[in-house]
Amino acid sequence: MPTTKVKQAGTFKTVTAMEVKQGGTWKSVLTGSVKQGGAWKPFFQRSYSLVISSNTNQLDLDAVLNTEQKLGDVLVTISSGVYVYSNSTGTPALRTGSGVNGVLTIVNNGYIYGAGGTGGSGGSSGSGGGSGGTGGTGLYLEKNIILTGSSTIKGGGGGGGGGGGATSDQTFSDRDRAGGGGGGGGQSSGSGGSRNGECSGSGCARQSVNGSSGSITGAGGGGVGAQAGGGAGYAYAGSGGSGGAAGASGSGGGNGSGNEVSGSGGSGGSAGTAIVTNGHSTS
Repeated sequence: MPTTKVKQAGTFKTVTAMEVKQGGTWKSVLTGSVKQGGAWKPFFQRSYSLVISSNTNQLDLDAVLNTEQKLGDVLVTISSGVYVYSNSTGTPALRTGSGVNGVLTIVNNGYIYGAGGTGGSGGSSGSGGGSGGTGGTGLYLEKNIILTGSSTIKGGGGGGGGGGGATSDQTFSDRDRAGGGGGGGGQSSGSGGSRNGECSGSGCARQSVNGSSGSITGAGGGGVGAQAGGGAGYAYAGSGGSGGAAGASGSGGGNGSGNEVSGSGGSGGSAGTAIVTNGHSTS
């Protein structure tokens, strides 16, 4: 990329925009060249620099940059320690768009993390727990880019599986029932799974608990399963599995344990995709 500088108040400064008057109207210059030794050589390329200095949810460059800013080359820098993330698995953390006319360069000194998957629901008495959800996409390309920087790009962590429920074999009127705990949400921002609230029969020793939600910095933990009865008749539901860290699958939920029916824990969700290229390239 050619660089043009002008001296202003004794200091040389880089020119990022240039205009020429044509037919009485000032118009933006995209590229400038001079003829030197019989050959045209570039001396100017319009450019714009965008710095992401605070945590940002769902960065869409086509939406953030205006028409003027997209005319030439664009440099996007994510500052150290900054998270570009998503709170929805259906929307990537960073979307390049296709509107930048020149070269798009992304310098990632922070973190680009897709949304975490939702934790699975706890199973009802004797039923299996729900599966954790799949994490979302980190970076979604709609044009070729230059990608540099010292930090990471990852898909969202998978949600943890819900715990399996359990039932005892006592008489129907006195049957012990225990619902499973909810799975933890994946990093980043995955919602925790719902517990199953069943806890009945000869005695409820412990209620089940919802899974906790993930945050941009970590995954959520699974909630404990209910415990009902004891002795000859018992129903101990499984706890939900933990959500996965960014780029990792969630853990499976625990199996229920009952002396009539024991439900299986739900499987953990898969991690999301770090970069979806759509046929484009990074260099």
